[in-house]
Amino acid sequence: MKSAAIVLLIISPLLIFAPFIRAKKSPREGITTYAGQYFKSPSSPNYASYDQEMSMYVAQRIKAQYGVNLDYTRYSAFDMLEIEALLKCKKSGEPVGSLLEPFQK
Repeated sequence: MKSAAIVLLIISPLLIFAPFIRAKKSPREGITTYAGQYFKSPSSPNYASYDQEMSMYVAQRIKAQYGVNLDYTRYSAFDMLEIEALLKCKKSGEPVGSLLEPFQK
């Protein structure tokens, strides 16, 4: 009985704090290299690589959360963020294709 109580005391903090430990995952290394940088316009140096890296990250996040596989090269990072917001608010019976129509180039 004492050994079961000891095991329970050891495991209980892990069970309590596990969600907080998992929530602390950092984003991909590629995005964090742009932290603190300021881009005045799309013609600024490094903006194109930032936009591509951010698009790739958001596409992976959309695939993980909603199961929708998007080609990150077809959309800008801001378009990908807007698509993610629309997917978050979409009705259950609404097709995904209708949400992507405004973003077709």
